Amino acid sequence: MTPLSPPTAEAAGAPARAASAPAGTRAPAPGALPDAWRDGLARLRKVPGEFFRGTLGVDEAARQLGTDAGTVAALVEAGLPAERGEDGPLLDYHDVANLGLAARQGRSLAELAEARMLRMAAGPREGWLKERTWHVRLAAPCDAPGCPGEVPPVPAPDLLGGTLVDVRPAAGPGGETTATVVTRGTAAEPRTEAVRAVYDGLLAALDDGSHQFGWLPDRLRADPARAAELRMVDCQVAAWIMARDARGAGLAARTRKGYVLGMVGVEHAWTEVLEDGRWLVLDPVLAFLARRHRASNPEFTDFCRGSVHNRLLAWPAASEEPVVAHDCDRGGRCALSCNQVLGGA
Repeated sequence: MTPLSPPTAEAAGAPARAASAPAGTRAPAPGALPDAWRDGLARLRKVPGEFFRGTLGVDEAARQLGTDAGTVAALVEAGLPAERGEDGPLLDYHDVANLGLAARQGRSLAELAEARMLRMAAGPREGWLKERTWHVRLAAPCDAPGCPGEVPPVPAPDLLGGTLVDVRPAAGPGGETTATVVTRGTAAEPRTEAVRAVYDGLLAALDDGSHQFGWLPDRLRADPARAAELRMVDCQVAAWIMARDARGAGLAARTRKGYVLGMVGVEHAWTEVLEDGRWLVLDPVLAFLARRHRASNPEFTDFCRGSVHNRLLAWPAASEEPVVAHDCDRGGRCALSCNQVLGGA
C-alpha cells in the first residue's frame, strides 16, 4: 500500500469554535473523565474543520454515546470539537459516533449498530455460503421538504451470483419498491501475492491505527483522495484506496456498492480485483470490524479476502457513485433504504 503523509493537527480537525459547557450543566473536570473516554478522545481522528457541522446539542450527544450530559461537557472541555450555539455547545454527529467507536464502552448507538451488522461474521463458514431468500422493501425519499425523491433502483443480485426472483416497482417517485432476491455465498481466495497484498495492506493499516475507520461526512467520503490523505477510512474510501493500489500494481480492479442485508440494511462498498478470469471481492473493513466482536468466527478474516457473503446485495454502482441518482432543485439528497420484510430469510 502506498504510504501516506500524516495529517497536520489543523487538517485533522481542530474545534471550529471553542465552546464551554451550557449553563446549569455540571461538567466533571477533564482529569476526572474515565480512562476509556479519555483514551478514546486521544485516539479520535476528528472531522476536519472544513467538513465540521455542529448539529448535536449536549443532551443528544449524550444519548448517542450512552452517557450523561456532564460527561459530554467534560469531553468538550478536554478537546472534543464543538462550536458555540444559542443553548450551548454543538457537536458534529460523526465526531460523536466515532468517539463512541473509539472509547469502546459498548453503550453508544454507533457500537450497537456495528454489533448488529457484525452478526454476519458469527457462526460456521457454511452459513455464509448457503442460498438465502430475502424479501426487501426499497425506498429513496429526498430529505428536502416538498421533494418526493426517486423511484428506488432495482438491485442486481446477479452481480454476486444471486438471482432477482420478483420485483414490484414503486408507482412513482417517493414510493416503495418490493423485491424478492436470492443470494448465494461464494468461497474463493487469491492465488497471487499481488492480490493478497492489496487486502492485507489495508487491513494492517486499520489494525495498527495508521488508518482509522469511522463514520465520515458525505462531503468527505465523496472526496476519497482527501480522506485517504487524512487516513480517515470508511467502506467507501477503503474501496477507493484498494482499487488505486491494485491498479498501481498492474491489476484490473473495480469498486462496487450495495447493502449488507438485515432487518435494517446497511449501505456498504467493497473492491473487486480480477485474477485468472475471476473477480474476487476484497473487504478488509468487514474483517477489521469483525475482530472487535467476540462472537465473530476467526475464519472471517480470510473469508473476506476473496469470498462473497450471502448477506451482500449489489447494485450496478461504483463505490464513489450514489446508488440513487438525484438532481434536486431544492438541494436535497436521496439515500436508498433497503430493509428486510418479515417473512424473508
